[in-house]
Amino acid sequence: MFLKKLLISLFGLILLFVFNPINAEHHGAGEKITPSWMVVDSENKFVTFTLTSAYNGNNGSWNYNGFYNGSANLIVPQGWNVNLKFVNPDGNYRHSIAVIKMWDGDNVPQEADDTLVAIARAYSLSPAQGCLSCKEDVKFKAKNRDDYTIGKYSVFCGVPGHGGSGMWLGFSVKDGIDAPFVLFDKSAMDEGYAKPLL
Repeated sequence: MFLKKLLISLFGLILLFVFNPINAEHHGAGEKITPSWMVVDSENKFVTFTLTSAYNGNNGSWNYNGFYNGSANLIVPQGWNVNLKFVNPDGNYRHSIAVIKMWDGDNVPQEADDTLVAIARAYSLSPAQGCLSCKEDVKFKAKNRDDYTIGKYSVFCGVPGHGGSGMWLGFSVKDGIDAPFVLFDKSAMDEGYAKPLL
């Protein structure tokens, strides 16, 4: 009887590991959406994503527009100009954004300062410290580095413990696409999540 319970528990742990929503395998999956917080200027090859931290109670309020654990993946054509319009209305918790290289498996960084940033200028001021009740335009060119695999980035809250607890979105720079879009992976969200901003 004890052995049976032990095997069932072990099987449950294996399932939890395989289907863990923070696993980087969620990056790149999902339903294609055109959210209200994305503004595209095709003529000038410019896209603005307004990212509001602590948008709702999802993930203990550690989210962007209600998305977390990579449940939204921002897809941008190579060479486009990007503005991550970062807004933190939270007066209790500091938050930030930094576009960092996507990690392997469960090796999620616990914090991210400007040394982890994967694309030049793609981070808010002092990302490891964050800010309270603040706004910042984070502007950069979506350009892949030769030593990184195309598409494997994330928009990560660099404040210690935040990104590691799921406060991150996918960010992909792709060749061969004409316009930006967002993928919404509902399977990365907890059961009973509040509706994110669409």
